[in-house]
Amino acid sequence: MPVNKNDKNSMPAIHTGHRKRMKERFFNSGASGFADHELIEMLLYNTFPRQDTNELAHKILNEYDKNLCMLIEADPADLMFRCGLNENTAIFFSVIKELLRRYSGDRYKSRTLIDSSDIAGKYAIYLFDGEKQECFYVICLDAQSRLINSALISRGTIGETCVYLRNVAEAIVKYNARSIIVAHNHPGGSLMPSQSDIETTLSITKMVNMMSVFLSDHIIVADDKYFSMADNGLVKNDM
Repeated sequence: MPVNKNDKNSMPAIHTGHRKRMKERFFNSGASGFADHELIEMLLYNTFPRQDTNELAHKILNEYDKNLCMLIEADPADLMFRCGLNENTAIFFSVIKELLRRYSGDRYKSRTLIDSSDIAGKYAIYLFDGEKQECFYVICLDAQSRLINSALISRGTIGETCVYLRNVAEAIVKYNARSIIVAHNHPGGSLMPSQSDIETTLSITKMVNMMSVFLSDHIIVADDKYFSMADNGLVKNDM
């Protein structure tokens, strides 16, 4: 039976069995070997049950400069406007973003061990995910460096936030922390600590040490990267 070129739901002969082969490949070897556009193509199977989605997957990636972060964080209305997606598909991508956020949150339940700058940095990246303003967190730990809770003590503008020592102290007392990690983000993109960051760290260290609390680190986050002030010799406790 010849392919009707005017039928939008019909697939060219070259794609006959393509979905089946993609699914078999997925089950046999997993997702790690798939290119970005192939994974998006397979996601689109859920909202385009018959249409070839390969070309659309390429279009979606290209619209967001082949940047998966930009794509997943895109507003549904923007996806519909830029990529020509229907409402269901645009919502589908937003649901994926929320699931990823909750998945990351579930990895850091209370009593999670945070005993290295790598774990602290990844946790801080999670805390600041999607944040457009500069914020400051106190991450409270118990005597075994396990997570008790995180307290947002300041939210400022895109370029600065004010940190009050009394708010840091209140978080320590509230959660009975034995050590803390402080963290803030740089929405502008620079990971390097400013002179103000260094001075703030020194002031916090002196104050918490007087409370017999250890400052484990000060983490700076920019996008999906982090800078550990402890690793770079900028955190010095006196206790």
